[in-house]
Amino acid sequence: MKKLYTILAFFGAAFWCQAQVTISSTTFPAAGDTLKTATDLNPDGVTITNSGGPFTWDFTGLAPTVKQETVFQAATEGSAFAEFSDAELVTIGASGQGETYFDVSANSFSNLGFYGTDPTGALPIPTAFKFSPPVPERRAPLNFIDNFLAETSLNITLPIDSTLAAILGQLGLPTGLADSLRIRLTASRYELVDAYGTLAIPGGTYDVLREKSTEYRDTHLDIHTILGWIDVTAQAGAGTGLGQDTTITYNFISNTEKEYIAEVQVSPSDSTIQQVRYKDNGVISGNKEVLETRPEVLVSPNPFVGQTIFELKNYAPGDYSLRLLDVSGRQVFTQDMVVGSNAVNLDALGSGAYFYQIINPKAQVLNTGKVFKIND
Repeated sequence: MKKLYTILAFFGAAFWCQAQVTISSTTFPAAGDTLKTATDLNPDGVTITNSGGPFTWDFTGLAPTVKQETVFQAATEGSAFAEFSDAELVTIGASGQGETYFDVSANSFSNLGFYGTDPTGALPIPTAFKFSPPVPERRAPLNFIDNFLAETSLNITLPIDSTLAAILGQLGLPTGLADSLRIRLTASRYELVDAYGTLAIPGGTYDVLREKSTEYRDTHLDIHTILGWIDVTAQAGAGTGLGQDTTITYNFISNTEKEYIAEVQVSPSDSTIQQVRYKDNGVISGNKEVLETRPEVLVSPNPFVGQTIFELKNYAPGDYSLRLLDVSGRQVFTQDMVVGSNAVNLDALGSGAYFYQIINPKAQVLNTGKVFKIND
């Protein structure tokens, strides 16, 4: 009987080793890589299992709402490289907007920070934002039951010029006696590799580890007066991205691909699945039908005087809505939308830049962009 137990233990150990993968540093992005992903903002049929394994996950019902390509370049290609001289890589947003810098070592791929506008959306003033310490985005080697805690902060002070004074005024904040403002962000992220198995997505099946990432973030806005620093986070109100926020994501990671196979974001309150970003294999679903079009929004004219046309192209039939936000993040306009052309009269708005969002009935943002109103 003892011999039988020994044999069973041997085969059990062998299965345990074979059923899992180890994620190595070969999956870290390198200069010249283009990572292709798709995001399903209305995911159906996606289930988050308990911890353990091996599991067989089937996400082949995913369909792309939007697609994205992330191009990694040598850090020296970034316009703000002088601010991030330790970086090896940079990604640059569309039209040169927003640069994120990364440090790469044998065991970690870390986010050093970015150059662009305030990440909260409250203050769209381009500047360099540096994390202290850098934030590990990927680790190697990575194995089942590994766990990590990462903590970081971001603290930046800006003098209040006429542009910032106008923005703060729109937020309802006093600026007469203020000479500077400060953005303070603290964040902690707990990561646990809690499951393993096989994941199928449109166009491919992969051996993966699943990492549960829980991030807690707290962002404050202060203004400096003769009385010292005053926290005005509460006065800035909702829609600014300030205050406390929790994000929970399940990352499915393969040792053969540089993209995460899937990133499932769930609601912190009730664990409902909000969206899934996944490796784009160029197919729309499990039947391998090639994707030729994607939802997009055309705005013409832009800039405009009083009225413009929003055209929703390649959208599924249904009811949608348009939401406009001013530079402070405050909603200033909303209108129901249909697939196709929609005339939008914005005579009541003042001149300036506005951010638009196209919203589905589940209150999910499908497309975003910027429009400009000019004086007649």
